[in-house]
Amino acid sequence: MTNGSQPEPPITAPFGDWLRWALTRRGYDLDERGARRKIAEASGIPPATVSRLLRDISQPDVATCYAIGQTLGIRVMPILVRAGHLPPEALEAEPQAPERPSTPTTEEEALTALGVTDERDRAAVRAMISALTAKHRQEGTS
Repeated sequence: MTNGSQPEPPITAPFGDWLRWALTRRGYDLDERGARRKIAEASGIPPATVSRLLRDISQPDVATCYAIGQTLGIRVMPILVRAGHLPPEALEAEPQAPERPSTPTTEEEALTALGVTDERDRAAVRAMISALTAKHRQEGTS
């Protein structure tokens, strides 16, 4: 079951409706046996809490909103609004993401940003990138 074509529920929709939409959009099949357990394991949210949220029995606390955002790759501010922790006007005041720098990130900056700090690990990442680049050149799929 997918909802790729389903529009996002309005900000005023029950939290459980939105959460079902967001989880389905990220590939979770809520009709599948064990789906709630998978969501719980991925997010660190207890399975009972996941179940209560999906059934609109409770609203998430701030920490749970953060865990949902991290798990689904969604900004936390809209989740906090949907959960009733912030008013809808907070979305209008939310700062925009900073512009990307005009100069490309260096290899060293990218490795540091990814948390690859050990020099042997950095060498392994560079070797993998080099091998993949050569493979794509050879296949003409760059």
